[in-house]
Amino acid sequence: MWSSNSDTSADFGGGFLDNSRKGEQDNVKIRRVQTIVPVMIGHLLSASSTDETKFWDISARMFTFLGIVRNVQETATKISYDVEDQTGTITALKWLEADKKASDVTILMNTYVRIVGLLREQNDERHILILRMWPLQDLNELTNHILEVTFATLKAEAMAKKNKELINHQNGSTVDKGANEDVPHYGMTGDQSLVYKIINAKIDTESGIERAEIKGQVPPRILSEVDNILDFLVSEGHIYTTSTDDHFKTT
Repeated sequence: MWSSNSDTSADFGGGFLDNSRKGEQDNVKIRRVQTIVPVMIGHLLSASSTDETKFWDISARMFTFLGIVRNVQETATKISYDVEDQTGTITALKWLEADKKASDVTILMNTYVRIVGLLREQNDERHILILRMWPLQDLNELTNHILEVTFATLKAEAMAKKNKELINHQNGSTVDKGANEDVPHYGMTGDQSLVYKIINAKIDTESGIERAEIKGQVPPRILSEVDNILDFLVSEGHIYTTSTDDHFKTT
């Protein structure tokens, strides 16, 4: 979905930057500049800023979208297109070279196009500076673009959720366990975390804690789920069996 050219295959690479590694910073900066995010026109019109544009917490500079040309105005130096999709209308500008090229041929009204460009703002009006623009060859591209935008949204939301959980987990490991008693462990529900803590309280014993003892300490509302929770914790590597299949210790 994000790429460095007209190919819209997904690329969610990233990570923390080491300020001492200048070469890597430069490479990352170049990749960010080349990032292309698939959007609807409504996203461009509602973006909080044109200087540091973010969609779904992803910083981006270049965008690709599809629409139909509703109006065309041409002068000696530029061609102005009003492009519309189901979410809004935006003006896209193509500046002309001194010697007009074949690629500068004006696209006619009522033509579906794909545009790759930069978001700009002048006199409180947003427009797109066209880097590349071409007519659609197949209207199925419209459906494909909507799927691209949907996938980008869901993928970015999943990434943001994962990063938030990781940060919470890292922060939780640095505070006193007693003060963090009600906070679920990373990757667990509240009930799973409760069972984990009961088992962890017996970490210093040779065989850990027995299944029946665990059931005697959990709230009645989750008693019927204890066996399933234990199976989950074992399969995820949070706990392991010791002297028997009914004795558990945390890893």
